[in-house]
Parts: sequence; structure tokens; C-alpha cells
Amino acid sequence: MTQNTKLQRSNATRYFFDDRDMDFIFQWSLGAAKTGGLDCGELFHIASRIKDGDTASWVEEFEGFGDGQRALAERWAGRGRNRSAGEVMMKAYYAYRQAWQFAGRGERFLPLISKYEEAFNRAVELLALPMTSIEVPFEASSLPGLRMDAGPGTPTLIVIGGGDTSKEDMYHLAGRNAWERGYTTVIVDLPGQGSTPLRGLHLMAETERPVGAIVDHLVQTYGQDTAKLAIIGFSGGGYMISRALMSERRIAAGIASTPILNFGEVLPVEVVRAMANDGAMKDSFQMYLWRSGLSEPVDFAHLLRTFTTDPSEIRSAFLSITGLSESPVLIDQTRRFHEKLPVERKTLLEFDAASGADAHCQINNPTRLAQEAMDWLDETLGVRAVPSTRE
Repeated sequence: MTQNTKLQRSNATRYFFDDRDMDFIFQWSLGAAKTGGLDCGELFHIASRIKDGDTASWVEEFEGFGDGQRALAERWAGRGRNRSAGEVMMKAYYAYRQAWQFAGRGERFLPLISKYEEAFNRAVELLALPMTSIEVPFEASSLPGLRMDAGPGTPTLIVIGGGDTSKEDMYHLAGRNAWERGYTTVIVDLPGQGSTPLRGLHLMAETERPVGAIVDHLVQTYGQDTAKLAIIGFSGGGYMISRALMSERRIAAGIASTPILNFGEVLPVEVVRAMANDGAMKDSFQMYLWRSGLSEPVDFAHLLRTFTTDPSEIRSAFLSITGLSESPVLIDQTRRFHEKLPVERKTLLEFDAASGADAHCQINNPTRLAQEAMDWLDETLGVRAVPSTRE
């Protein structure tokens, strides 16, 4: 198969920016409006002030908007308008998080992590969300996570993001939707995700180790019924959960968007070099190096060669997902991975452009993603999760 040197994550439809990577993140932002991210009027206002392909202007405009939203939220909180204040503070979080996407490794990089984490935590407090922060013991450190309890006896979904995500991102992409559909939702940053590099934790091939630690924690702390335990992974997280399920037998069902057989085939050296030097992606790529604890693109490419899976070792029920506007190599790997699964209960789901969910990880339509994935889980686990009711 011929590998394009561009990282394709969505179709050719231009939402706003000519820079494909900047436009992809803009698509992602639009998809989060329904779960409390920025609304379309706010996003298009911010975008109108950004020079296409200019990451410095992206960071400046998103961070500045976040500062304004945070100040407004605190004014409203001071008047006792907590719900409205919390909604606006969540918008501040989202603006800071999007600013960080293209901050590279410059002077704004680490301060923006603190700003988005603090804004998210303050939003949760003001909104009185049924969410608790957790720390999963892992070797000499711990993995930070979020837990949204849907009530006694409910099934549990572990949510794992990808190579450039944080647990807060996963709340918007899948966590809140799963909780609203009656699943206790546990979102954890594995090594290299979120701010874990600040704890000395970096991306690793052996993701069965941190995933096993999460299952240990759920069983020991919450008495988790493993017959009602599932896991979902996005992007690089699709690899992470697939690798873990090769040996982890306590998880009843897995979902990957997308599952990956060999990360070295997805991002070979020539593609990684292009990412490190191309448009807005070159600043996002600095994040990947930071997450891996490496300094050179070629070293990152060599690390990815060790990220391989063998689906014949998986015993859990499995839902394989891909968007048909993703890179052909990802679509191909999803189909090959799925074909090799030896389990009886397996489903391949491919989203076309008409679904509005054809982009990488269905970032352009997380509602459709939740409808398909959670209904599949209900049937697979033999449960009928009761939707959460909350004003």
C-alpha cells in the first residue's frame, strides 16, 4: 500500500481553514458544542480573527477568549449564578485547551496546561457535576482520572484517549454521553497523555500495564463487576485498548476508533518527518515529542514501530470503528484487525460522509458515535442502562 506523507484525518470539506490540521481541530471544536464546549457563534468569531495556518494567532485568540470567559464566569459565580457560571467556565476550559493544541513547546505550553485543568475543575465545581477525580496507582506513580457515577449496579465504561488528548477532552468526546446513557464512566490518562509527562510518564508500547492498573483499581476500590466492564479507545487509544485486551481478561467488551495493527505502518519515518515540518501540524508534533520523552522525529517514528497488536489474542467482544474520510492506511488496518478477531461477538462499523461522523474518531459527530457505541454495548453486555436524569 502506498503511504501518503500527509496525515489525513477528515474529508476534503473545508469547515473554515485551508490548513488541514487547523481545520481538523476546528471540526473537533464544533463537535463539542453539545457537551458544553464553545458554541458555533463563539467558534466562528474566534476563527475569523485567526490567520489561516498561523499557530501563534490561533493560540493568542483562543487563550484570550478563554480569559474573557473565565472572568465572566467568576463574576456570575459571585452573584450566585452558579449554573451559568459553570457553563461559561467550561467554555473557558475548552478555549484554553484548543489554544494548547498549537502552542508547540514555547513559553505558553506549560502555563496553558494549568489554565485548562484549573478551568475544567472549576466548571465541574460550579455545575455540581457528579464527577470525582481519581488517582490510579501505577508502578512508582499514579494515573489521573475522572469518574462519573451513574448509580449502583450500572455498567462501567473506561474511556481512553489518544496521542494528543487529555481526560478532559474525553469527557466531551465520549464521557458525558456515556454517563447520560446510564454508564458509570471512568476516564483515565495513560502514560504520555494529558499532563502525565510532568509526572515522568511517557507513551509506551505495553499499555496492558496501565490498563491492568485501572481494572485493579476499579475492582479493589469500587467492587467492580467485570461482567459489566467495557473499554473504549480513540485514535492512539484504539491501539492502547487493543494491545491491553490481548492479555487483560477482566474486560467484557472493547471498542476502538480505530483499532491498529502496526503503528509503524500508520506513521512511518517519512510521514513523521512531514508532520514535524508541515503547517500547523509542526507545532502539534512538538506535543507528541513531549509526550514520548523524545527530542527527534526519527526517534518517535522508531518508538511507534514497537506499537503492534495481535487481534488473535483478544477474547473480549469487540466493536471496530473507522471513519471513511480517515487515511486509507487506518481504514485498511481497521478492516484487517477486525477480520483477525477470533471472537464470536464482533462488529465492524464504518461511518460515511452522509453520517456526519466520517472524520477521525467521529469528532465531527460525537452524538452519532454515542448512539452506535452505547447501543452496541447495551446489547453486548446484556444490560439496558437507565439514562441519567439531571437538570
